[in-house]
Amino acid sequence: MSSSAGSATTTTYRRADAPGAWPGLGHLPALVRDPAGFLGRLPELGDLVEIRLGPTRLVVPCHPELLRQVYADDRTFDKGGPLYQRFRRVLGNGLATCAHADHRRQRRMLQPEFRPERVAEYAAVMTREAAALADSWQPGETVEVFPACYRFGLRVVARTLLGTEVPDELADRLQQAFATAFAGALRRVMLLPTGPGYRGAVRTLERTVAELVREYRTGGPGRDDLLAGLLAARDEDGSALSDAELHDQVVTLLLAGAETTASQLAWTLRLLMTHPEVLATLQTELDAVLPGARPAEWADLPHLRYTARVLTESLRRRPPGWVLLRTCTREVELGGRTLTPGSQVLLSPYVAHHNPRIFADPARFDPDRWLPERAAELPRWGFAGFSNGPRQCIGADFARAEATIALATLLARWHPAPVPGDPLDDRPVRLSTVLQPGRLRLRALSR
Repeated sequence: MSSSAGSATTTTYRRADAPGAWPGLGHLPALVRDPAGFLGRLPELGDLVEIRLGPTRLVVPCHPELLRQVYADDRTFDKGGPLYQRFRRVLGNGLATCAHADHRRQRRMLQPEFRPERVAEYAAVMTREAAALADSWQPGETVEVFPACYRFGLRVVARTLLGTEVPDELADRLQQAFATAFAGALRRVMLLPTGPGYRGAVRTLERTVAELVREYRTGGPGRDDLLAGLLAARDEDGSALSDAELHDQVVTLLLAGAETTASQLAWTLRLLMTHPEVLATLQTELDAVLPGARPAEWADLPHLRYTARVLTESLRRRPPGWVLLRTCTREVELGGRTLTPGSQVLLSPYVAHHNPRIFADPARFDPDRWLPERAAELPRWGFAGFSNGPRQCIGADFARAEATIALATLLARWHPAPVPGDPLDDRPVRLSTVLQPGRLRLRALSR
């Protein structure tokens, strides 16, 4: 137990070491075997819990005030250190991975492309691609959910980012390359062998993105997509993004626009298939807002309130970005513990979202916990579906619009039913940096 003095009150934080560490391995076996279960139990132990990855010690803040301290101070709790360098091997030094020294410049240059009026323009692409996805399903068809959602997300981001179509073959190749590369990067973070295919997957990503950008540059001037905005962006000193920076931003946006969206949609469909009362309420709203099962559009979003709550609750239950690493750049006190420069902090939205001191009955799928009057009572820093603070996802509004339009368009026309004999459990894919369900299929039934 320790005390941390604030301006007016003193808060006592519970500190603990997670039990079950193996000699030399730490908590690696538990994280590999059941990462969601291991992380979800940490709030029971304390407000600041130490875990070990091999010889590396990390502290995990579970209390809202400690989360606020880390999220809000990205100078002290920076993206860096030897663990984070492994992720940069895949994503480069883009907005999602760069250190504080680069982040302000990069975010300022990208921000105009994510203004509400620009997202409204991108929404037309979201509607078109969501309708195409719904049209591609046949009554009684068995759908592999994550690949279908991934192709949708990649088509949206490719059209809005590059103004180009993405064939299924390329979408599947990118999905596999991202999955293999990130699994390898995570294994490196956990000090495990990367496994076969890691280096080849990284090379595939590098070549594919370079080819996409090269083809884009041959298209000539006059374009109005996101990449045109990035090419035209200038910093305060008049400098443009370098070729390397442009490459890294494209990789980051392809990942964020495809894999994380696919993860959220897949988890949401899985949750709806096991909560028929929520699905029925959702489809009642869709019948009223989208007469004739027409595709959802940007103008419909303010009226799809329950749909938005379902998606937010799905983000709480299964946040795609479930673990975020930070490195201390100076000596700092966190929860009564002194952290030295280089100390590792593991921010986990999954941990916070399953903390009963933040979210009552966290295992319950309850979209109405996001009704305005109930959401107002939640701790400000408890929810981090799109991270938090200065490093909050720049594309959060884009992602919300994309997921809402896709889910509404699909479920206005189709009723998702479990495939007989398929398990519908909560287990995510192991060793995945983006939390995604294991194999998930549904039967598309006409409504």
